[in-house]
Amino acid sequence: MPNWPLAAAISEGLIDPEAPAVVHDARGVRALSPAAGRRGVRRGMRRRAAVATCPELVVVADDPAREARVFETVLTGLDEVIALPVIIRPGLVIADARGPARHCGGEWELAEALTGAVVRASGAEAHVGIAEGTLAAILAARSQGVVPADQTAQFLAAQPMTALSAVTSSARLARDLEELIELCDRFGIRTLADFLALPRAAVATRFGTTGITAYDLARGHDVVMPHASSERAEVGAGREYDPPLATSEAAAFAARSLAEELADRLTGRSCTHLLVTARTTTGTSHERTWVVAGADGGGRLTPAAMTDRVRWQLDAWLTRRGKDAPDGELSYLELRAQGVGSGDDRGTPLWGRGDDRERVDRALARLQSLAGISRVNVLVEQGGRDPRSRVAVLPAVAPHDGLRPVAGSWPGALLGPAPTVLLETTVTIQLFDSRGEPIAVPPAHRGWLPAPASYRLNEALPAIPPQGAVVQWAGPWPLLERWWEGLPERCYLQLVIADGPPLLVVGARGTWRIEGHYD
Repeated sequence: MPNWPLAAAISEGLIDPEAPAVVHDARGVRALSPAAGRRGVRRGMRRRAAVATCPELVVVADDPAREARVFETVLTGLDEVIALPVIIRPGLVIADARGPARHCGGEWELAEALTGAVVRASGAEAHVGIAEGTLAAILAARSQGVVPADQTAQFLAAQPMTALSAVTSSARLARDLEELIELCDRFGIRTLADFLALPRAAVATRFGTTGITAYDLARGHDVVMPHASSERAEVGAGREYDPPLATSEAAAFAARSLAEELADRLTGRSCTHLLVTARTTTGTSHERTWVVAGADGGGRLTPAAMTDRVRWQLDAWLTRRGKDAPDGELSYLELRAQGVGSGDDRGTPLWGRGDDRERVDRALARLQSLAGISRVNVLVEQGGRDPRSRVAVLPAVAPHDGLRPVAGSWPGALLGPAPTVLLETTVTIQLFDSRGEPIAVPPAHRGWLPAPASYRLNEALPAIPPQGAVVQWAGPWPLLERWWEGLPERCYLQLVIADGPPLLVVGARGTWRIEGHYD
């Protein structure tokens, strides 16, 4: 539904269809009427600039609830032809066309049936496109055409990079895509064919999960339609209301606690779709599926994002007028997260993650662009018996295969806590007893030594005095492993020194060395 924010405002009588008018948000003009366009107003203009360009301009603030409420009339028409339409945003819906096309007698016949059903239900004009993959289908709808499956790659290759913005569903996503498109333009990458000529790994390095999803869209992949229930799980939360809720405001307030319950069940996991189901006192059921895109900048649904979508949907269901108006009050509400996977399941949410992991990915990409893709390393946890063997330093782009499993039994492993700082290069230290005599490293099989009373460093180490008293100590903990590979016997001590952080000291081959220290 092109220019849907404007169409929704016209539907509710806020704008004269013939008048120069715009719908704007905090960033600028989102939608404009043809009359406003003829007078020089452009999408993205700031409000002041738009009014200066066209003094008689009618300006209406955007309202997501209004757009969703009016869009329900369109969805009612779609329900007559297709099953389970998925809402990317009010004004943009995608669905599987295979079954309906067979039922209607072909893809062109399906497009005509959809257009007619929407006109009958809402009086609005719908643009229908059919193609393989999310981006191709949306672009086909803009030209109201059908793209054969074997021509998808050719169809997408000729599209400009700006075509990627067709799938935007949030302000944050729009900003990320603007950054990607602007940078590509500066490097002469202006079509999707140019973009696909880049190595996928290079796109991932520079743009993170946003770049990966843009790359998959450009290749014609489907990143919106839900996976089969056998492939991905569902997590839900539902509640009966007694007495029933008569208004959308009361229902939205009650939905907040239900959203928090579902968010708790989703802790640490991502999902792709949110299914909202409502039932009235007369048994009438309503059901809609929303794509999770930009809910928190990623695939994790926050209670606030869920509450917004439920509020919009309930407002549409409980305030509709006409023959399809609800004939009862809200008695049951259920929220179901579909396509649930692990929090690290890359590529399953529509536009990836937007949490701390996303910021880490961006930082890695920036460092790799400055220092080189193979010169940025990351720390990876693995199994081991001592703090140093439990950490592996690997290139960020290297596959982390062959690491020792963290889980499982590690007999003889040092007990925690591990030092908060593990030195990259150990520093030698001398230990002395109460008489000032040096303390030698004992054999691992004996594990006995006199009480350390003082120490002296053989080289400087920040935050640790070069010499001082040992206030308390614990150990020794002998460790003898893989002697057949030549690993030396080791003996560990914990030392509390007078004027510095506690130390973890290891003795091997006759020398004491500082392994790390505790905050």
